[in-house]
Amino acid sequence: MKEKSKAISFAYPTYDALDADAADVTALYLRVSTDSQAQDGYGLDVQYRELERYCRAYGIENAVVFVDDGYTGMNDRRPAFQALLKCMREKRVRLIVTHTLDRIGRTQMLILRFLKEECERAGCDFLALKDSIDSRSRQTYGILISILSIFAELDHDAIVSKLSSGRRQRAIEGHWKGGGRPPYGYYYSKELNTLAVQPEQALTVQRVFAMYNTMEYSPRKIADALGLSSDVVVFHILRNRVYLGEITYKGEQFRGLHQRLVDDETFARAQEILKRRSVKRHPSEYLLSSLVYCGVCGGKMRYMQYGQGKNRRLKLICYSQYASNAARNLVRDAHCDNDKYDAAEVEREVVRSVLSFAVRYHDELKERISAEEITAGLTRRAEEERSEYARLVKAYQRLGDESLLDEAERVRGKIRRTEREIAAEQERRETTKKMERRADLIRTLPALWKELGRLQRQNVMRALVERVELKYGTIKLQLKEGEFEEILAGQDGQ
Repeated sequence: MKEKSKAISFAYPTYDALDADAADVTALYLRVSTDSQAQDGYGLDVQYRELERYCRAYGIENAVVFVDDGYTGMNDRRPAFQALLKCMREKRVRLIVTHTLDRIGRTQMLILRFLKEECERAGCDFLALKDSIDSRSRQTYGILISILSIFAELDHDAIVSKLSSGRRQRAIEGHWKGGGRPPYGYYYSKELNTLAVQPEQALTVQRVFAMYNTMEYSPRKIADALGLSSDVVVFHILRNRVYLGEITYKGEQFRGLHQRLVDDETFARAQEILKRRSVKRHPSEYLLSSLVYCGVCGGKMRYMQYGQGKNRRLKLICYSQYASNAARNLVRDAHCDNDKYDAAEVEREVVRSVLSFAVRYHDELKERISAEEITAGLTRRAEEERSEYARLVKAYQRLGDESLLDEAERVRGKIRRTEREIAAEQERRETTKKMERRADLIRTLPALWKELGRLQRQNVMRALVERVELKYGTIKLQLKEGEFEEILAGQDGQ
């Protein structure tokens, strides 16, 4: 609802003062959606003068005024309009008089439904003074309704077009387009008529770009580190040109009046990394690809081919020792002296360790899973506590004893504690279900391994293994989610 117009005194009663037994009413319906409509000849005072003049000319004495001040005509959710419909359905209205047809509504369907369904069902007539639409003149009534309803809808479309033009003009002038939630890092300042910086959030935005541009952090890890709700928020920040001091409107960029948070070079590097990481690569044929790390310098390790033909062998080597021009950013220590490892031997040792661990872990995990069902008991307890709280509140309302209110507050604290216990138990149950599924997967793994194809084996490794760390001949496995102990797989030197 918009701001209301200036108060107007009416010579006739308004609908909220209508007697319950009043009948044969002439309803005078007035509506404006904004104060500015008065400047275009649609103000309530203009509408009322025309309606009053009509009533005086025809000697109408039982007129009742229905006014919707500050309500859009795009829907029928208007107090006076709903009151008018109620009176019509009670067969208490003889004639409806309004200034123009579009006061009833701004869409063709709304107007036609009102005239064709509500008016005909109520058995009342309709008159739009300025449009000369009178249901008592049956010859031209139907044609005029259709034509003027269409024009009313076209008028609304023109208003929407003007609003869109206004938003684009704001963007051209560098102002925030308005509406919706401002981008993270800013708030809308009415004094400045544009975006203003939220200092703490702005610092977080800058840290998002800095962390991402190191290529050491994924959006998920950045979100966790900085306390953001999800990696989706990180992606939105990285892609939003508002942080360059720009305003975007329907794909066009305009220089904004607000303060920028990142420089061009930082933003461009983030876009380059986003583009590079979004490229769909063919899956690697190697079992442990992307899982192997150097235990000396912390960098990633890559598969490399040595020799040809029968002498061809794959080895795992640290990127710091042999990086292509495209992977210079993966170098951690140019003086890394870690060993080179036979890839086949490392894979065999990792597979052997994972499969032998699977059986033992399945048995241990089953022992850790509790099947006790306590949620139902907690729920019953919460219901009893809520009933007790309601009883105490009613007793206080009836007796006014302050001690009852204190007791109710104590019970309310018990309810909150029980609700926290229920939430914790539900979370525990979800975790238990995940652990059970993992245990079942691991139990069948040794028997199924030989039947799995290359991609299936890769998927298993990525589901279970967090990283394989190689350091001076030692292989250390770290499995996912902190649920597994680190496994020393043994020696595999070169």
